[in-house]
Amino acid sequence: MNPSQIRKSSLSVAIASIVATTAVAQEAPNTQPTLMNQVTVTATRTERELDDVASSVSVVTAEDAEKNMARNIQDLVKYEPGVNVTSDSRFGLGSVNVRGMDQNRVKITVDGVDQAGSFGYQKFIQAPRNYFDIENMKAMEVVKGPSSTLHGGDAIGGVVAFVTKDPADYLKPEGDDSYASVKAGYNSSDSSFNETVTFANRTGDLESMLTYTRRDMKERKSYGGRGGEGAGREKADPLTGSSDSLLGKLQYQLNDDHRIGLTGEWQESRTESDLKSLAGDTIGGTEYLSANSDDKSKRHRLGFFHEWEANNAAFDEMKWSFNWQKSHTRQKTYDTVIETEGMLRPTKVQYDRLKDYYYQEDSLQLDATFNKSFDLAHSSHYVTYGISLEQTEQDNLNKTYYSEGEVISGPGTPGRDPYSPARYAPVSTTKQLGFFLQDEIGLMADRLILTPGIRYDRFDVSNKVDQYTPDYADPTALDDKTYDSWTAQIGAVFEINDTWSAFAQYSQGFSTPNLFDMYFEEHMPAGMPVWVKPNPNLKPEESDSYEIGLRANSNLGSMEVTAFYNDYKNFIERVTIEDSDYAFGVYQSQNISDATIKGVEFKGMLWLDEAVGAPRGTRLNTAIAWSQGRGTRVASDYSVHKDEPLNSISPLTAVVGLGYDAPTNDWGSDLTLTLVARKKSSDISELDRDSDMGDTNDSGDQFATSGYGLVDLTAYYKPHQDVTINAGVFNAFDKKYWHWDDVRGLSENYAGLNRYTQPGRNYSVSVKWEI
Repeated sequence: MNPSQIRKSSLSVAIASIVATTAVAQEAPNTQPTLMNQVTVTATRTERELDDVASSVSVVTAEDAEKNMARNIQDLVKYEPGVNVTSDSRFGLGSVNVRGMDQNRVKITVDGVDQAGSFGYQKFIQAPRNYFDIENMKAMEVVKGPSSTLHGGDAIGGVVAFVTKDPADYLKPEGDDSYASVKAGYNSSDSSFNETVTFANRTGDLESMLTYTRRDMKERKSYGGRGGEGAGREKADPLTGSSDSLLGKLQYQLNDDHRIGLTGEWQESRTESDLKSLAGDTIGGTEYLSANSDDKSKRHRLGFFHEWEANNAAFDEMKWSFNWQKSHTRQKTYDTVIETEGMLRPTKVQYDRLKDYYYQEDSLQLDATFNKSFDLAHSSHYVTYGISLEQTEQDNLNKTYYSEGEVISGPGTPGRDPYSPARYAPVSTTKQLGFFLQDEIGLMADRLILTPGIRYDRFDVSNKVDQYTPDYADPTALDDKTYDSWTAQIGAVFEINDTWSAFAQYSQGFSTPNLFDMYFEEHMPAGMPVWVKPNPNLKPEESDSYEIGLRANSNLGSMEVTAFYNDYKNFIERVTIEDSDYAFGVYQSQNISDATIKGVEFKGMLWLDEAVGAPRGTRLNTAIAWSQGRGTRVASDYSVHKDEPLNSISPLTAVVGLGYDAPTNDWGSDLTLTLVARKKSSDISELDRDSDMGDTNDSGDQFATSGYGLVDLTAYYKPHQDVTINAGVFNAFDKKYWHWDDVRGLSENYAGLNRYTQPGRNYSVSVKWEI
C-alpha cells in the first residue's frame, strides 16, 4: 500500500465516521458507553468525563490492556496515533513521544508520583523510565500537549499518568469479601512468559491487596535476517532477561469522613546480552572485538495517603499524600577493545575492559489537593487548588577497569590506568515547590464551562562536585541555581446541543534544563575524535500551546477532531560547535531560539448496531494523527538553519478497528488495521542526525522509513464465568517494517538497519482464573 492510498483510506474512514455521527441529531440518551464517557483525573486534577475536558486526553483501562494483549507501555499506546515509545535491543523500552515531544519533556507519574528522568549516552549508558509493570495498572491517561499549570515544570510535552489498582477494584461494593486470581501468558515476539497472582480482601473497614508478577523473556525478534557478528548483523543480539513486580496496598475507612492508605511498590529487572553487533565496530577511535552486558534496574516506593471529606468553608474534600521512591539503574559492559594511544607515534593496544555505570534518583514527594464547590449569581464554581513539595537527589558514577594491555602494533607501551572512576555529572539535589489554583466555572446553566488556572514553580538546585571534574573556564559554573516560573492556562467547553460540543484551550509550559543537558561531559584530549561539552548556563524551555476541537457524543457513538499549535522558546538540542582539534567535532546542548509543532488528530467510535443494524455490540473505531514540526538547527559547518524539520515528529498514522463484544460478555474479538505513511525526505533534517559521534559504520543520509500497513487480530473467550482466555495474532501478514523513532539518527548506509526491524508475524495467549 503506497502513502497516497494510506492517506485516502484513512481519510475515507474518518469522513464516514464523522458523517455517521452527524446523522444522529435526535436527542437520545446513550444506550452504550462511548469514547467520551471515559473518565480522566489527570487532565483537570478532578474526576471528569472526557466530554467535559477542554483538551485532548486518551485513556487506556486495564480491560483494554487485557483485550489487546498489552505487556508494556509500548503495547498500550500502539493504537493511539500521536503517541509512540522507542525501543532498543539492549536497554528495552525507552522514551515516550507525545506529539513530537519526548525524553524528559514528557512527565510520567505513578499514582501522582514523578518517575525518574532519562539519562543516557551512546551504546553503554541508558537510564530508562520504564519502571512500571502494567499488570498493576487500573488506567493510563495521556494528556497531550503542555500541562505545566497543573503538573509542574517537566510536563512541557504532556503527561503519561498511571493509576494503580485498588482493593475495591476486585471486591464487592459492600461487606466482607475476598478475591484471588492467577494469570499466565506467552508472547512469541520475545519468547516471553509472564505469571501474575493477585489477592484482595475486605474485613470490616480494612481493605488489602497484593499483586505479584514475574516475567521471563529473550531478545525481541527482528524481521528475519542473518546472524553473525558486527554492525551488519540483522538479527537482534542474544538476550535473556527477567523482572519481578510486587504491589501491596492497605486502606482503612476510619469513619464516614476519613480514609487512609499505605502503598508499597517493588520492581526489579535484569538482562544479559551478547552484543554481537558491536564486534568489529569502531566508535570514538575505539575498535570493539567483542562485548557482553549485564544490566539491572529497580524501583522501590512507599507511600501514604489521607482523604478527608470536610465540607467546611475552605474545602469540601482534601487529599494529601507522602511518597518515598528510589530508582536505580546499573549497567555493566564487558568488552575487548583495541585503543590507539599516543599522538606522533601511535600505538595500538588491546585491553579487556569493564565499564560499570550506575544512575540513581532518590525522591521525597508531598502533595496536597483541595476542592470546593459553590454558586455565585448565575455561575457555578468548582475550585481546585493544591501544593507540592519534592526533593530529588540524582547520582551517577562510571567506573572503568582495564586489564594490563597487550601491544598490537607500534613502538609504545600500554598507558591506561587500571581503574578510573568518574562522574558524568555532579551529584545534584533539586528542591521543588509548586502551588496551583484552578476554577471550573459553569455559565449558561452549565452549557459553557470555563476553566482558568495558574501555577507557580520554584526549583533550587545544588551540586556536589567530588569525582566530577569538568573542564570549566568559569569557576562559578557549579554554583547553586534557582529557576522559577508562573504558568497559566484557560480552557472552554461549550455544549452546542445534546450531541455536539466544542472546546478550546490555551496553556503555557515551562521546563528546567535537566542534569544531562547541563553537565554531561565526555572529553577526549586534543587530537582524539570527540568532545561532548557541558553547558551549565542553559535557560529553561518555555512554550505556548493552542488547541481547538469539536466533539459529538450520542447513542450512535462518539468522535473528536482536534487541531493544535505549540510554540517552543529556548528549545534545548545538542548541536555541533566549532573546534578544529576534534575530528568528529564538539557537541553541546544549547538553547535553540524556536521550534513549532502543529497537527490535527481525529478519533471516533461508531456503534454499528445502531448505525446499520449489525449485531449488538459491534463497533468501528478510528484514530488518525498528523503533525509537523519545524525549528532552528546548527549544521556541522556551524551554520544556522531556520525552519528545519524536527526529526522527533512521527509520520501520518491511522488506526481502524472493527470489534465485537457479545451481549453476554463471554466472548469478543477485534480486527485492527494500522496504517503508517512513509517518512518523507522533506520532513527529515540531516543537520541534527546523531551517528554515534564517530561510528565508522554509520555515514550518509538519514534512513527514511517506508510506509506500511499492519493487521492484528485479538479475541477473548470465557468458557466459565471465572476463566478468561485471551489470544492474539499480530502483524498477521508478516510485514517487514521499522518504527521511525527507533531509527532516527541512523543513516541509510548503516549495515545494521535490519536489526532495528519490528517482529514479523507473532502471537500471544493468556489465561486468567479468578476465584
